[in-house]
Amino acid sequence: MKLYPLLNDRNSVNVLKILYDNETKNKNSYTLKLSEVKKAIGLSSYPKESALLLSTYGLIALDYVDNDYIVSITNKGKEFIEIFDQLVDIFKPKTVGEKSVSIRYELTGQEKRILVMAYKISKETGRDFIPLNLIVQEIYPYNQQGKASTVSRYISKLEEIKLMEKKKEGRNILVSVTEQGFKTIREQYLKGLMQ
Repeated sequence: MKLYPLLNDRNSVNVLKILYDNETKNKNSYTLKLSEVKKAIGLSSYPKESALLLSTYGLIALDYVDNDYIVSITNKGKEFIEIFDQLVDIFKPKTVGEKSVSIRYELTGQEKRILVMAYKISKETGRDFIPLNLIVQEIYPYNQQGKASTVSRYISKLEEIKLMEKKKEGRNILVSVTEQGFKTIREQYLKGLMQ
């Protein structure tokens, strides 16, 4: 599949970005009317062709209701815009005199497994916070006795470096992957593609 028509259509990328921000950053509804997207971007014309192009690539879902298109971003669309944003950051010129300190913490294999497993379960269930015991069951399918405290210690380490967060709800411990955790997973994914 050639990406040139999609990447050459600035409105398509803007439509996708609006849908992504609406769902993930603003935590608003999963759908928008295309006329609302048009206003948000500040377009003079209705972006029907761009929406149809995005739908062709499987990046958005599209329904025609009451003389307007209802659009929502797909998981493929979310992954596309996240990688697109990373590419934009790579090519963004650095300002002169910009100094930053970077501290790297290399994750252990088990920490990576827990982080990725939490991310996958969260995506599958559609919930931000998931029960700790679900991760324990996935990582230790045959013998879970005493493993919850081990996984909890790893998650506490991941919480210290802001990749995960933990909260207690009744007798259950719920965990979630933070935005920084999502970025770490994406970086690891891109490194895997480049090796």
